[in-house]
Amino acid sequence: MQSLKHRPAVPRGKSRRKKRANVKLSRKRLLLAAAAAVLLVMVGRSLLPALGITAPGLGGKPTETPTEVQTKAPPAPQVDLNGVMVPGGGAPMITLNPGLVRLGGTVTVQGSGFDQGSVVDVYLGPSSAPGQKPPKGAATAKPHQVATAKAGKYGIFTANFNFPSTMTQPVLEVTAQARGSTDKVAKADASVAQGAGQATLSAIVGKPGDTINLTVKGFAPGENLDVFWGRISGEPTLTLKADEGGSVGKTPIRVGVTAVGTTSLVVVGKKSGAAASAPFQVLRLYPSIKIAPYAVKATQKVTFSGSGFAPDERVLVRLNAAGGQPVMAIPTDDAGGFKGAGLTMPFKLKGAQALVFTGEQSRAAVSSGFTILPYMPQARTNAYGGLPGTMVNFYATQFAPNEAVHVTVQTAKGAKPETVAAFRVDQKGTARAVGQYTIPGDTEDTVVFHLHGQSSDSTATVNFKVDKSGGPVDIPPAKPFTIPKNLEN
Repeated sequence: MQSLKHRPAVPRGKSRRKKRANVKLSRKRLLLAAAAAVLLVMVGRSLLPALGITAPGLGGKPTETPTEVQTKAPPAPQVDLNGVMVPGGGAPMITLNPGLVRLGGTVTVQGSGFDQGSVVDVYLGPSSAPGQKPPKGAATAKPHQVATAKAGKYGIFTANFNFPSTMTQPVLEVTAQARGSTDKVAKADASVAQGAGQATLSAIVGKPGDTINLTVKGFAPGENLDVFWGRISGEPTLTLKADEGGSVGKTPIRVGVTAVGTTSLVVVGKKSGAAASAPFQVLRLYPSIKIAPYAVKATQKVTFSGSGFAPDERVLVRLNAAGGQPVMAIPTDDAGGFKGAGLTMPFKLKGAQALVFTGEQSRAAVSSGFTILPYMPQARTNAYGGLPGTMVNFYATQFAPNEAVHVTVQTAKGAKPETVAAFRVDQKGTARAVGQYTIPGDTEDTVVFHLHGQSSDSTATVNFKVDKSGGPVDIPPAKPFTIPKNLEN
């Protein structure tokens, strides 16, 4: 049997004191840990959110990511041109060729006014123009992307897309929008041509206005025949009369205005109701515009001539836009051209501008640019300098015709300009020995005159050197100048 080793006996009082000390130490550690935790939470709630740091349970709100603020370009001013309020330039614009489209045909979109290098997406959707509603029972088309292009130098781009082969709406809207931008947007309407048929012609290809020969047979003797291009209803392009055999032989007719691409010339007998059709390939119109001069000032006239439109149609002229109210309409002649039209440029138009010409029936469109030059007037006084008390009057040139000019003076640097004279220039923008101003007695160094044209918003500046008088000059102060009513603007 093995012997057991006995531990030395510990007094009871000493063992109890040791246990109490251990318990006190554990409590103290717990209190310190709790205090540290509370302090950590308080720091987290106050300091960390201030630093933009959040954590669960700290009560801080997540810091919102700063939103980048994009500065938008100021909108183009609205100006009165020929009695119509139109945009004053700088806005994006697109034109369509052709504007009267054939289902399944190709449409070319030409745009300008976008930022150089920007990606432009082209969409096709229902028209937002007033009065354009789809036929009853027709499903409304939703806008969808049909092309993408990149704006090149001067913010110009060209894109092509195939028009849908099935469509019930008579007018659809083409929208070009710079990717990532809400203000670089331009719109234009594409009208859908209707109708198709068959018949016999001396040529199967041509453009609106070309002359071809038509031959028809099989109609009632002597009846009237309505001729349509690309449709079978509405106002006929022309009316022919069948002979005793119900025929019309080799009659010259002009290609009518219809959608570009494959179409038909349709002949309908008014009495018999019989119909005949001939297929025809309609070519695009390529109108052109000549503007002269290419640079003008406000109150000056821009003249233009055009060719390549459909014969006997009106050409609608718009400023800096492909849609909206036209500023004028010009009739074309039998060859699809016009001459001698023009517009007088109003004030407020500045810099690059564009006129858009659209055939009312053919929808053929072309634009041409020009520039509005600023007025740069010149002025001088009757003397380049003088002593206090010198009476000054003014000579001016190259202001806008017949505009009012207000003269202000600054007698010291930082001084508030004071109006001291007003006058009106003549038809050539010129004035001689007008206005009067006396150099004050306490003036030294230089007096600066500003002559501001009220219509052209242009200014000419004159510096008048004041010589030292060698002592005080007793000159009564001038009375405040009041601009006469007839020279206010």
